Amino acid sequence: MTKSIRRNTVTAATVIAIGGTAVVAPYGPAEASSFSATYTCSVPVLGSRPVTINGRLTASPERATPGRPVRFQLHISRLNLRTPVAIDSWTAVAEIDVTGAQSTSFRMTGTGGPVTPRQPISGDLFGSWTPRAHGTDHFRGANVALTAKVARIGRLTAGCTPTKPRPVMETVTVTSPSARQNTDL
Repeated sequence: MTKSIRRNTVTAATVIAIGGTAVVAPYGPAEASSFSATYTCSVPVLGSRPVTINGRLTASPERATPGRPVRFQLHISRLNLRTPVAIDSWTAVAEIDVTGAQSTSFRMTGTGGPVTPRQPISGDLFGSWTPRAHGTDHFRGANVALTAKVARIGRLTAGCTPTKPRPVMETVTVTSPSARQNTDL
């Protein structure tokens, strides 16, 4: 029995490690920016694991104005790890740092359903950010927390921290409404 519990605990920790790679936000027609980012994930029992996430971040609307929310979709397109056992479901929270005309951060959240063994975990996270200043802002991935639900084990959470340098995932220029009208002519 102890051997079985130990094997299930290690398997669940491995699931979380791999699940952490799937998380690090379809709103509107804006063109997405592709990125590749490296994270270090802290996994129960297994410790730290390096993870590479390839994906795209989409902002909508494409032209932002102060005081009006910009919606984001973070889509994970390629993971460098796969889950060894079935995952019933997962939830994720990712922080996105904003630098440039404004310095702040916001959160993106997402959930996903079942993932079969040895298949990549993929999914989408969604969030919004409201610009307060005119200018150009750059968006980079920050901390990620992923919780996976696994049969016979329960819920396990992994925390992932980005390594440096952190790539710019998206850039948004915030203009005044009158500037938007002039560029639409």
